[in-house]
Amino acid sequence: MVLMFFGIIVLSHAPISVMAREKVEVERVAYMSFFKSNNDNTVQIDGIQFETVMPERVLRIPPKLADTKTQIQFGIQITNNTANPRNFLLFAARPEFLQKNKQKVSQFGPNANTAASPEFSDFKLLMPRESITFLVEGYFEWFENELKFAFLRKDATYWWYGNFKSGTYSINVIYENPYPAWEQASWGDGIISLMPMRKQPINNYLPSEIIKIEDVWVGKIFTPPLEFYLIH
Repeated sequence: MVLMFFGIIVLSHAPISVMAREKVEVERVAYMSFFKSNNDNTVQIDGIQFETVMPERVLRIPPKLADTKTQIQFGIQITNNTANPRNFLLFAARPEFLQKNKQKVSQFGPNANTAASPEFSDFKLLMPRESITFLVEGYFEWFENELKFAFLRKDATYWWYGNFKSGTYSINVIYENPYPAWEQASWGDGIISLMPMRKQPINNYLPSEIIKIEDVWVGKIFTPPLEFYLIH
């Protein structure tokens, strides 16, 4: 099963001055700043507020035809309610689904054939009182006569959820980052990527200028559930 994953950068912030020299490319994630919400599905920890976001909440079940899918967007809105700027890594987020009776929908994953590291554009600096919305996409499709939800996280891990039927469900987002500092690292094959500072490889291929991103928010958040509806 091939998962298509789309999105664009609507607005980006440079967390460190050196990022001004980096070319920001079109990505598979959407970013939108200063998003105002009228919902109460928020949780706040140490002055950082997190909210579940799902732009379309009435979704039509796809017909049982080959390569027929219903794509959805979901994600989190992050608001910096502290007095200080904070960096956030918008990279490792995935959904969790609940049935109407609050039982979790079955989950399968992670499954990966490769691995992906963050890029500079995955780090965003939020000033005090500033918000950003991190949106990703997945899709519903039929697989072996069951309605599944397929999702590819930015770290290249695949996740599947099901069996879905028509009715009311809830979605929340698991968002996490365990590392407060990242820096540019180079592997023996010459490929340069961003890695947690404590995991930087030791070799003779490190670039002459090491770029560091520090004071990145650390934690694991389960956003409050938000209802949506599957209809025929």
